[in-house]
This record gives sequence, C-alpha cells and structure tokens, in this order.
Amino acid sequence: MRVERVLTWLGAWGALRFGGALAVAVLSSLLFLELLTSSLARLLPGVAPNRLHFFVVSIGLLFGLIGHFVADFWDRVVFAHWYGPRGSWLEKARPPLFAFPPGAELNRLRGLAVRALPKRPDSDDWIDREVMKIAQRQLERWERIEHPLILGRLVRGLLWPSLFAVVLAVVAAALAFALGTSAVGGWLLLAGAAYGILTLLVLVPYTRLRAEFLLRLYQDVAAHPAHPAKRKSETR
Repeated sequence: MRVERVLTWLGAWGALRFGGALAVAVLSSLLFLELLTSSLARLLPGVAPNRLHFFVVSIGLLFGLIGHFVADFWDRVVFAHWYGPRGSWLEKARPPLFAFPPGAELNRLRGLAVRALPKRPDSDDWIDREVMKIAQRQLERWERIEHPLILGRLVRGLLWPSLFAVVLAVVAAALAFALGTSAVGGWLLLAGAAYGILTLLVLVPYTRLRAEFLLRLYQDVAAHPAHPAKRKSETR
C-alpha cells in the first residue's frame, strides 16, 4: 500500500501504534459535534454561546474517550459476524455488497494457520489469539503484519464518534420539531443522515484493513509453523 510505504519512510508507525487511535477518536468526535453547534444554537437561543460551546466540547471529549475504549466492539461483533470462524461471508469468493473483501481466501488461510499451530485451540473464537501469539515472536515479520491493523484502528476510531453524532442530531431534530422549529429540525435530520452515511462508508476501509491484517497474519504463520514438520520413518 502506498500509505504504508509513506508511513514507513516517515518512521511514523510507533506514534500511530500508541496514540493514533485515541487521537482520531477524540478529534473526530469533537469535530463531528462541533459541526452541529450552529444548529443547536438556533434550537436553544436562550443558552449563552460560550456555555453551549463548552457543553459540546465536553460531550465530544467524553464520547471520543468512550468510543476509543469500546472500539473493539467493531472487531468482536461486526467484523466477527462477517469474517469470524462462523462468519456469514466466509464462503464469498466475490466482494460482498460489491465493496467488502471476499471471505473465501481468508477462510482458507485461517485453516492453514490452524494446522501450523502446536495445538488447535479449544474454541474457534481463540484461533486469532493463538495465531497472533505465534506471529509476535518474530518481531521483524510482525512489524509488517501489524501495519494494516494499526491503520484499521485509526479508521475504526471514526465509527463510534460518527454514530454518536447521528444519535445527537436525531434527538435534537426531534426536540426541534416538538418546539415548532421545523427548519432547524430539518437541518439536524440532514446532518444525522450525513453522519449515518459516513458511518457506512467508513466500514468499508475498516473492514478491508482488518481483513488484510488477518491475511498477512495467517500467511506468515502458515509459512512458518510453530512446530517442526514430522519426519517420515526411514525405511530400512
């Protein structure tokens, strides 16, 4: 990937690994909610602008932190539902919905990686955990494997903030219609729809990066088994 080569040249992977996802979640939450401030000001004319701005910034910061610390929901629930051991897209040889990565190759490589493990995990849900333990022992190879995971976490940082913005915009729109300010309510509904579309669009690169990480992970472990191959008994 071109982005991967540029970030490698800049030596930016360390900073992105330890602080990038949190920064994206907080900054995007602040930005998304800040863009709603003008409509909220028209909805609440009795609230001083500085107080409203402080409220929006505080809520944005809180939502950004919450979104960061529960971000693995997208891995454990959404991505796992599509591409996990019992995922609904594992048999897809073509891109599902014409945008998401096909799961057939991922499923094939997962099987090869499992056979390369010293012992098959007791549960299929632990496969990725065990495969990662093996891959992380070789730091030089792991660094390349990890790149899509880091980028995927950066993109993932946009998902919860955009959903929080959808909820806030829809609730504010309902309040606006209840108060008789239909013009403001219309703008807020439009903003909520825009944030909803953004959430759906962000799911595509997030899913592609997450799948690319697993493909690299399985390929590496399958090519470097954790146990030596059994020798055939020599014939006398």
